[in-house]
Amino acid sequence: LSSLVLHCRCSKCFTVPARKRVRKRVPALTLLSLPEEVLLCVLQCLSAEDLLAVRAVHSQLRDIIDNHSSVWARVSFRDTWPSPNTVWLFERAAEKGNFEAAVKLGIAYLYNEGPLLSDEGRADVCGRKASQFFSLAESLRSPTADPFIWVFIRPPWSPTGSCCKAVVFDRLKAECETNVERRGTLLHCLARVLQLFDDDKRAEALTLLEESSQSGCLQSAYLLWEHNRKTMADPGRYLQFIRTLRDYAAKGCWEAQLSLAKVCSSDNPLGLEQRACADLVAQLFRSCPPVSLDFYSSLSRYILVDWLVEVTTMKDFSSLTLHVTVGCVDRYLALRSVPKARLQLLGIACMVVCTRYISKDILTIREAVWLTDNTYKYEDLVRMMGEVISVLEGKIRTPTLLDYGQVLLSLLPLERLSVHLFSYLCELTLLYSALTTYSSAHLANAILLLTRALHHYAPIWPIQLAEYTGFSKQDLVPCTLLLYVKCFSKDVPKDYRQMSLTGVKQRFEDEAYQHISKEKVIDFKELCQVLEVPEVEPYMVLPSPTGQPADIHTFLSSPSSNSKRRREESLPVHRGSFVATPTAELSTQEETLVGDMLDWSLDTSCSGYEGDQESEGEKEAKEGESDRHSEQYVGNLKSQCTIES
Repeated sequence: LSSLVLHCRCSKCFTVPARKRVRKRVPALTLLSLPEEVLLCVLQCLSAEDLLAVRAVHSQLRDIIDNHSSVWARVSFRDTWPSPNTVWLFERAAEKGNFEAAVKLGIAYLYNEGPLLSDEGRADVCGRKASQFFSLAESLRSPTADPFIWVFIRPPWSPTGSCCKAVVFDRLKAECETNVERRGTLLHCLARVLQLFDDDKRAEALTLLEESSQSGCLQSAYLLWEHNRKTMADPGRYLQFIRTLRDYAAKGCWEAQLSLAKVCSSDNPLGLEQRACADLVAQLFRSCPPVSLDFYSSLSRYILVDWLVEVTTMKDFSSLTLHVTVGCVDRYLALRSVPKARLQLLGIACMVVCTRYISKDILTIREAVWLTDNTYKYEDLVRMMGEVISVLEGKIRTPTLLDYGQVLLSLLPLERLSVHLFSYLCELTLLYSALTTYSSAHLANAILLLTRALHHYAPIWPIQLAEYTGFSKQDLVPCTLLLYVKCFSKDVPKDYRQMSLTGVKQRFEDEAYQHISKEKVIDFKELCQVLEVPEVEPYMVLPSPTGQPADIHTFLSSPSSNSKRRREESLPVHRGSFVATPTAELSTQEETLVGDMLDWSLDTSCSGYEGDQESEGEKEAKEGESDRHSEQYVGNLKSQCTIES
């Protein structure tokens, strides 16, 4: 009977087995899941170390990296230097179009700093390699860019034995015969080198400039124009001469643009209407961008610039050299963060490069190391030079306050004492990072307005200045008042000994500047009356220490400091003994990348380094100066170290 019983399908007497819910597995997202275009963008942002790590993860990633030149061209070698274990990586990236790798390889081979080579024929091998990568670096830049590799092979050359610089020069000269594409740029570099030798080679330099100009090098064409300008005696050809300058300016040569603006400011050789001539000059001032450094420590930068000013004074470098050096420092800081412990290294490296570009007398690498009291070593400076050139993309010289000032002074000349005041204010302006929010053109006009106000020129801002610069007095008043407050403030930053950092003021106390820094200036209230504005002092934050005095170590003393401290160690008589022992510690990235790298010794006998030394005659001439400065300069810098983080 039980078998005949029918059960209902309720939950008590009948249970349907529950279905097991199977979860669908979501595929994992990896780099390979990205579209190839996006993946390439990601890979291009990696450092060389990270790129190698990604390349080792998967064969598909390895194929993508190896088959796309854009990845190697954009890979970053920040804080990484060629070594025997990594030179293949640099060379591969350079051949794929990586400018940073090419520059660092060229400098590394030139100074024999990094790649480990045998002693036999080292100068010839290094010279061939350096010329290869220097030439490659120039080819990766814009055709209108100013060539830069001549800065590293310029004289002085080694007076004895083989010189790597001479080998590079000869190799580049031979390449000009076969490489039509790079001929114009390379000939320009060779000509710039020969111009720095004696008169017997300057005629050859002019010939090379003409050949370079015919090959399409705009900078060579402008240098020829400058040379012919000095010998121009035919008034009938002057108009065509200025038209040629206008063509160079239209093609993007900023030196030609400045020259054209100066010519049009003082005259109207093109026969333009006054308004058109004024617009041409004003366009130069409007096209200047600012370099903002608000993110960087104003005190750190103030101390660095003050120290560079005093190095410039001691070495008798031009004010232009100082301005270009600070400009390179600012442009580098705008693109890269720098630990405070390496800020002085950045400054002196920029000065080494800029003196080679501007001055006939250079700051040698050996002397630059000595100026830091051996805080850094030779290889540290060489590597920082490579970092600077690669980050700035070879662009060393840019328009400065002095360049715009020359245009302004040609437009409306000042008395000699007022010109010194203008120059004094220009150098004071370099000290304050807050002023970099204004463009150099804006600052130059504001400095001129302040100069005219302090020396009671009337009218204070003529219509001619307003028309030719594009700046009205109202446009310049805020910047002018800020300049006054900063430049003439009595609350000057001090070092750890509570001594005021007044390198610029001491520099312009010299008789050559008519003691302009000692001149009494009108007070702020009177300045506002002269400018016809309400007496409202602009807001300003002075660079001052934020922590305890013991927390800040500045560039304590300087070449021209009056305070003297005895050096604990005996000071070697011969400056050559200041070369640091070449045992640089490798960076963290290099240790991670290579693992078991050694310290590399530096043999300078066959490198470009020997050419950076002074000749025997120069050493004897400077020996007296060195003796006078050694106690106060080296002794002071003995206690100096860079600003700690």
